Amino acid sequence: MELEQIKTMIERALADKRLSPLESDSIKAAIYSDKKVTPEEAELFRNLQEQIWNGDVIIEE
Repeated sequence: MELEQIKTMIERALADKRLSPLESDSIKAAIYSDKKVTPEEAELFRNLQEQIWNGDVIIEE
């Protein structure tokens, strides 16, 4: 999947400051879809993780 598509997917998923298991799985699947993780994709994922760790995003169960 293209980097811009992944960015958009993450932005939409985090619009409500919550991340559902389905959204999380979809984002991971998009990043790993070509069996390679680019540095840019890794950075997007790191930013997502930081938002979770900082409490800016809540993980739903």
